Amino acid sequence: MVRRVTPAEYNAMVRRQNQEIDRVNRANKAAYEKWVRDTNREIDRINQHNKRLVDNHNREVRQYNQKRQAAIGKYNQAVRTHNAQVERDRQRRLSALRALTTSRYADVRDSSFDLSARYDRVEAIGSANTDILAAAKRESSNSAAVAYALNADTEAPTESAQDTGILDYLTDLSQDLCDRWKGALFALNPANTDAARHFCTSVREIFTEILDRWADDKDVIAADPSYEKTPNGTPSRKAKVRYLLKQKGADSPEMLGFVEKDIDDILQLFPVFNKATHGAAGTLTFASLKALRQRVEGGIMFLATIAS
Repeated sequence: MVRRVTPAEYNAMVRRQNQEIDRVNRANKAAYEKWVRDTNREIDRINQHNKRLVDNHNREVRQYNQKRQAAIGKYNQAVRTHNAQVERDRQRRLSALRALTTSRYADVRDSSFDLSARYDRVEAIGSANTDILAAAKRESSNSAAVAYALNADTEAPTESAQDTGILDYLTDLSQDLCDRWKGALFALNPANTDAARHFCTSVREIFTEILDRWADDKDVIAADPSYEKTPNGTPSRKAKVRYLLKQKGADSPEMLGFVEKDIDDILQLFPVFNKATHGAAGTLTFASLKALRQRVEGGIMFLATIAS
């Protein structure tokens, strides 16, 4: 049986219910406000931690950039000094070459003059790629150096004997090519009658491998359907060189002509080498062999500068 309540009892029950609701609401409000305070404190702690991390990172970045800029500035100054010295050496060697009263290797001498004139045209128009332009200057200087060394039978210039990084580059490209280069250098001496064949074959393979690796036939054809062809219909050396220069934004007719002439200037040394090791002219001296080696090594690294 349902118990009947009086109005007073009902009002008391309502008051107790409302009081309980108020108590629960106050407790929930207090809990929520505590949660908000705790959350805000944690957010502040995280933000402060993150700010410290960001500030530390930005400070390290600024310090790195400052050191990097200082290093770049120092390097660029050294490059400018070196390039100025290279240009002085180039002019000095060309003048010395012109002053020779006799020339045993007139073709080598004339080729060096031609390469120098081509470099002057490249320098006159400038290049978007300063690395390639600086390397081209070194090639012109090296060409004059080897031409003078061959014709005057002098020691090769000391600055050309510095490490070019060719072994590291060839190792990355192909261990077989690196081994071939080491073998060619080992065989390169005046008493070795097979040195010319060994050395020249290795150099041709290295030039070919660099071009084939970085200028794949399919890529060259896709970039220029009207590419220059070999008798076999494949992209010619000139087409590959043009493709590589275009990747570097340096495919001016003057630069293309210089690179082509530079390779020819190196390759035309090989008949001289062969004649000296097999013909009646006798063997080349150690100084001439050293100059030849340095000229070829510089040419390989010049092509690597363009290709990689």
